[in-house]
Amino acid sequence: MKKLKNNSNKGLSISNIPAGAPVLVTGATGSIGREICRALGRFGVPMIMACRSELRFADTLGELLKENPSLQATFLQLDLNSSVSVTEAVNNLKGVTLAGIVNNAGTMERHFSLSPDGPETTMNVNYHNTRLLNQLLLPQVARGGSVVFTTSLTRHRWGKRHLPATVSERSFGQLSTYSLSKAWITRFAAEFSEEGAKNGVRVNCADPGVVDSSMIRMDRWFDPIADVIFRPLIRTPRNGAVPAMRALLSPLSGKIFTLNKILNNTII
Repeated sequence: MKKLKNNSNKGLSISNIPAGAPVLVTGATGSIGREICRALGRFGVPMIMACRSELRFADTLGELLKENPSLQATFLQLDLNSSVSVTEAVNNLKGVTLAGIVNNAGTMERHFSLSPDGPETTMNVNYHNTRLLNQLLLPQVARGGSVVFTTSLTRHRWGKRHLPATVSERSFGQLSTYSLSKAWITRFAAEFSEEGAKNGVRVNCADPGVVDSSMIRMDRWFDPIADVIFRPLIRTPRNGAVPAMRALLSPLSGKIFTLNKILNNTII
Protein backbone atom coordinates (compact mmCIF):
# COMPACT_ATOMS: atom_id res chain seq x y z
CA MET A 1 0.00 0.00 0.00
CA LYS A 2 1.46 3.33 -1.04
CA LYS A 3 1.13 6.62 0.77
CA LEU A 4 -0.73 9.25 -1.22
CA LYS A 5 1.29 12.34 -1.97
CA ASN A 6 -1.59 14.78 -1.58
CA ASN A 7 -2.16 16.82 1.58
CA SER A 8 -3.66 14.26 3.96
CA ASN A 9 -6.09 16.81 5.42
CA LYS A 10 -7.21 18.24 2.09
CA GLY A 11 -10.95 18.38 1.65
CA LEU A 12 -11.86 17.36 5.21
CA SER A 13 -15.18 18.96 6.07
CA ILE A 14 -18.29 18.33 8.12
CA SER A 15 -20.20 19.20 4.95
CA ASN A 16 -18.98 15.90 3.46
CA ILE A 17 -21.64 14.03 5.42
CA PRO A 18 -25.40 14.69 5.16
CA ALA A 19 -26.56 17.37 7.60
CA GLY A 20 -29.11 16.51 10.26
CA ALA A 21 -28.82 12.72 10.01
CA PRO A 22 -27.14 10.77 12.82
CA VAL A 23 -23.84 8.93 12.70
CA LEU A 24 -23.86 5.43 14.21
CA VAL A 25 -20.82 4.76 16.41
CA THR A 26 -20.18 1.21 17.64
CA GLY A 27 -18.15 0.69 20.78
CA ALA A 28 -19.22 4.19 21.74
CA THR A 29 -18.42 3.85 25.45
CA GLY A 30 -14.83 2.68 24.95
CA SER A 31 -11.85 4.99 25.17
CA ILE A 32 -11.63 5.80 21.44
CA GLY A 33 -15.39 5.57 20.90
CA ARG A 34 -15.99 8.18 23.58
CA GLU A 35 -13.54 10.55 21.87
CA ILE A 36 -15.22 10.01 18.50
CA CYS A 37 -18.58 10.89 20.07
CA ARG A 38 -17.04 13.92 21.76
CA ALA A 39 -15.71 15.14 18.40
CA LEU A 40 -19.04 14.55 16.64
CA GLY A 41 -20.79 16.51 19.38
CA ARG A 42 -18.47 19.46 18.88
CA PHE A 43 -19.45 19.48 15.21
CA GLY A 44 -23.13 19.39 16.16
CA VAL A 45 -23.63 15.97 14.56
CA PRO A 46 -26.35 13.83 16.18
CA MET A 47 -25.23 10.30 16.97
CA ILE A 48 -26.47 6.85 17.81
CA MET A 49 -24.21 5.33 20.43
CA ALA A 50 -24.22 1.55 19.93
CA CYS A 51 -22.92 -0.55 22.81
CA ARG A 52 -23.78 -3.51 25.02
CA SER A 53 -24.50 -1.73 28.30
CA GLU A 54 -27.16 0.95 28.68
CA LEU A 55 -25.64 1.82 32.07
CA ARG A 56 -22.25 2.53 30.51
CA PHE A 57 -24.02 4.53 27.81
CA ALA A 58 -25.72 6.65 30.47
CA ASP A 59 -22.42 7.24 32.28
CA THR A 60 -20.62 8.17 29.05
CA LEU A 61 -23.44 10.42 27.86
CA GLY A 62 -23.51 12.16 31.23
CA GLU A 63 -19.79 12.88 30.95
CA LEU A 64 -20.15 14.24 27.42
CA LEU A 65 -23.18 16.39 28.29
CA LYS A 66 -21.26 18.09 31.10
CA GLU A 67 -18.81 19.33 28.48
CA ASN A 68 -21.37 19.92 25.73
CA PRO A 69 -24.99 20.32 26.89
CA SER A 70 -26.21 20.53 23.29
CA LEU A 71 -24.82 17.12 22.33
CA GLN A 72 -27.48 14.88 20.75
CA ALA A 73 -27.19 11.12 21.30
CA THR A 74 -29.42 8.08 21.60
CA PHE A 75 -28.70 4.55 22.78
CA LEU A 76 -28.72 1.42 20.60
CA GLN A 77 -28.30 -1.99 22.20
CA LEU A 78 -25.67 -3.90 20.23
CA ASP A 79 -23.51 -6.91 21.02
CA LEU A 80 -21.30 -7.70 18.05
CA ASN A 81 -20.61 -11.18 19.39
CA SER A 82 -24.19 -12.13 18.49
CA SER A 83 -25.74 -12.04 15.03
CA VAL A 84 -29.14 -12.06 16.77
CA SER A 85 -28.22 -8.80 18.52
CA VAL A 86 -27.04 -7.35 15.19
CA THR A 87 -30.31 -8.14 13.43
CA GLU A 88 -32.32 -6.80 16.38
CA ALA A 89 -30.30 -3.57 16.30
CA VAL A 90 -30.90 -3.21 12.57
CA ASN A 91 -34.63 -3.78 13.12
CA ASN A 92 -34.60 -1.05 15.77
CA LEU A 93 -33.11 1.31 13.19
CA LYS A 94 -35.82 0.73 10.59
CA GLY A 95 -36.80 3.99 8.97
CA VAL A 96 -33.68 5.79 10.25
CA THR A 97 -31.49 7.43 7.62
CA LEU A 98 -27.83 7.52 8.64
CA ALA A 99 -25.19 10.08 7.75
CA GLY A 100 -22.52 7.49 8.43
CA ILE A 101 -21.28 4.53 10.41
CA VAL A 102 -18.07 4.44 12.46
CA ASN A 103 -17.22 0.82 13.21
CA ASN A 104 -15.13 1.35 16.30
CA ALA A 105 -16.05 -1.67 18.44
CA GLY A 106 -13.55 -4.49 18.68
CA THR A 107 -12.01 -7.08 20.96
CA MET A 108 -8.76 -8.99 21.42
CA GLU A 109 -9.59 -12.08 23.42
CA ARG A 110 -6.92 -13.53 25.70
CA HIS A 111 -8.22 -17.11 25.53
CA PHE A 112 -9.87 -19.18 22.82
CA SER A 113 -13.65 -19.23 22.95
CA LEU A 114 -16.46 -19.88 20.53
CA SER A 115 -19.12 -17.22 20.04
CA PRO A 116 -22.85 -18.00 20.23
CA ASP A 117 -22.80 -17.88 16.41
CA GLY A 118 -20.08 -20.53 16.12
CA PRO A 119 -16.91 -18.69 14.99
CA GLU A 120 -14.13 -17.80 17.42
CA THR A 121 -15.02 -14.69 19.45
CA THR A 122 -12.41 -12.18 18.21
CA MET A 123 -13.17 -13.05 14.59
CA ASN A 124 -16.90 -12.93 15.23
CA VAL A 125 -16.83 -9.44 16.74
CA ASN A 126 -14.14 -7.78 14.63
CA TYR A 127 -15.03 -9.31 11.29
CA HIS A 128 -18.12 -11.50 10.86
CA ASN A 129 -20.73 -9.41 12.66
CA THR A 130 -19.14 -6.06 11.82
CA ARG A 131 -19.46 -7.09 8.18
CA LEU A 132 -23.06 -8.24 8.72
CA LEU A 133 -24.07 -5.00 10.43
CA ASN A 134 -22.79 -2.88 7.55
CA GLN A 135 -24.22 -5.08 4.83
CA LEU A 136 -27.64 -4.78 6.44
CA LEU A 137 -27.40 -1.03 7.09
CA LEU A 138 -25.86 0.15 3.82
CA PRO A 139 -29.28 0.84 2.22
CA GLN A 140 -30.03 3.21 5.11
CA VAL A 141 -26.88 5.32 4.69
CA ALA A 142 -27.78 8.49 2.81
CA ARG A 143 -26.10 9.37 -0.48
CA GLY A 144 -23.01 11.32 0.39
CA GLY A 145 -22.68 9.35 3.61
CA SER A 146 -19.55 7.73 4.97
CA VAL A 147 -18.67 4.34 6.47
CA VAL A 148 -15.50 3.82 8.49
CA PHE A 149 -13.98 0.48 9.52
CA THR A 150 -11.26 0.22 12.15
CA THR A 151 -8.15 -1.58 11.00
CA SER A 152 -4.84 -2.14 12.78
CA LEU A 153 -1.18 -2.06 11.91
CA THR A 154 -1.14 -5.72 12.98
CA ARG A 155 -2.85 -6.56 9.67
CA HIS A 156 0.61 -6.37 8.08
CA ARG A 157 1.42 -9.66 9.79
CA TRP A 158 -0.51 -11.39 7.01
CA GLY A 159 0.81 -9.40 4.06
CA LYS A 160 -0.44 -10.80 0.76
CA ARG A 161 -0.92 -14.30 2.11
CA HIS A 162 -4.13 -16.28 1.88
CA LEU A 163 -6.20 -15.57 5.01
CA PRO A 164 -7.51 -18.55 6.98
CA ALA A 165 -11.29 -18.55 7.05
CA THR A 166 -11.58 -20.01 10.54
CA VAL A 167 -9.68 -20.08 13.83
CA SER A 168 -9.47 -23.29 15.86
CA GLU A 169 -8.32 -23.78 19.43
CA ARG A 170 -5.06 -25.12 18.05
CA SER A 171 -4.43 -22.17 15.69
CA PHE A 172 -5.62 -19.49 18.13
CA GLY A 173 -3.21 -16.88 19.43
CA GLN A 174 -4.23 -13.63 21.11
CA LEU A 175 -2.32 -11.34 18.75
CA SER A 176 -2.33 -13.56 15.66
CA THR A 177 -6.12 -13.97 15.76
CA TYR A 178 -6.64 -10.25 16.34
CA SER A 179 -4.38 -9.42 13.40
CA LEU A 180 -6.25 -11.94 11.24
CA SER A 181 -9.59 -10.32 12.08
CA LYS A 182 -8.19 -6.92 11.11
CA ALA A 183 -6.72 -8.25 7.87
CA TRP A 184 -10.14 -9.69 6.97
CA ILE A 185 -12.08 -6.51 7.79
CA THR A 186 -9.58 -4.38 5.86
CA ARG A 187 -9.96 -6.54 2.76
CA PHE A 188 -13.73 -6.51 3.17
CA ALA A 189 -13.67 -2.70 3.38
CA ALA A 190 -11.86 -2.54 0.05
CA GLU A 191 -14.60 -4.64 -1.56
CA PHE A 192 -17.36 -2.82 0.31
CA SER A 193 -16.13 0.53 -1.00
CA GLU A 194 -17.12 -0.65 -4.48
CA GLU A 195 -20.58 -1.59 -3.20
CA GLY A 196 -20.85 1.71 -1.36
CA ALA A 197 -19.99 3.65 -4.51
CA LYS A 198 -23.13 2.28 -6.17
CA ASN A 199 -25.14 3.93 -3.39
CA GLY A 200 -23.13 7.14 -3.33
CA VAL A 201 -21.52 6.15 -0.01
CA ARG A 202 -17.81 6.45 0.78
CA VAL A 203 -16.06 3.59 2.60
CA ASN A 204 -12.69 3.96 4.31
CA CYS A 205 -10.60 2.44 7.09
CA ALA A 206 -9.05 4.13 10.10
CA ASP A 207 -5.83 2.88 11.68
CA PRO A 208 -5.57 4.44 15.16
CA GLY A 209 -2.10 3.07 15.85
CA VAL A 210 -1.17 1.85 19.33
CA VAL A 211 -3.51 3.63 21.74
CA ASP A 212 -3.50 3.75 25.54
CA SER A 213 -6.57 1.60 26.20
CA SER A 214 -7.53 -1.58 28.01
CA MET A 215 -7.34 -3.53 24.73
CA ILE A 216 -3.55 -3.40 24.59
CA ARG A 217 -3.25 -5.31 27.85
CA MET A 218 -2.09 -8.86 27.17
CA ASP A 219 -2.99 -10.12 30.68
CA ARG A 220 0.52 -11.45 31.09
CA TRP A 221 3.14 -11.16 33.83
CA PHE A 222 4.94 -8.38 31.94
CA ASP A 223 1.94 -6.01 31.77
CA PRO A 224 3.06 -3.90 34.79
CA ILE A 225 6.52 -3.52 33.27
CA ALA A 226 5.07 -2.62 29.87
CA ASP A 227 2.81 -0.04 31.54
CA VAL A 228 5.81 1.76 32.98
CA ILE A 229 7.99 1.57 29.87
CA PHE A 230 5.62 1.79 26.91
CA ARG A 231 2.34 3.47 27.91
CA PRO A 232 3.93 6.95 28.15
CA LEU A 233 5.07 6.52 24.53
CA ILE A 234 1.78 5.47 22.93
CA ARG A 235 -1.11 7.59 21.70
CA THR A 236 -3.90 9.00 23.78
CA PRO A 237 -7.49 7.93 22.99
CA ARG A 238 -8.11 11.42 21.62
CA ASN A 239 -5.28 11.00 19.11
CA GLY A 240 -6.55 7.50 18.40
CA ALA A 241 -9.91 8.97 17.37
CA VAL A 242 -8.37 11.35 14.82
CA PRO A 243 -7.98 8.78 11.97
CA ALA A 244 -11.65 7.79 12.30
CA MET A 245 -12.79 11.41 12.11
CA ARG A 246 -10.50 12.08 9.14
CA ALA A 247 -11.87 9.00 7.36
CA LEU A 248 -15.47 9.99 8.12
CA LEU A 249 -15.12 13.58 6.89
CA SER A 250 -12.92 12.96 3.86
CA PRO A 251 -14.29 13.21 0.32
CA LEU A 252 -12.15 10.20 -0.59
CA SER A 253 -13.13 6.53 -0.59
CA GLY A 254 -11.27 3.23 -0.57
CA LYS A 255 -8.48 4.57 1.65
CA ILE A 256 -6.84 3.84 4.99
CA PHE A 257 -6.38 6.87 7.24
CA THR A 258 -3.73 7.02 9.95
CA LEU A 259 -2.96 9.97 12.20
CA ASN A 260 -1.20 11.86 9.40
CA LYS A 261 -1.17 9.66 6.29
CA ILE A 262 -3.56 8.26 3.69
CA LEU A 263 -2.97 4.84 2.14
CA ASN A 264 -4.73 3.15 -0.73
CA ASN A 265 -6.77 0.17 0.43
CA THR A 266 -6.43 -2.27 -2.44
CA ILE A 267 -7.96 -5.73 -2.59
CA ILE A 268 -5.11 -8.24 -2.26
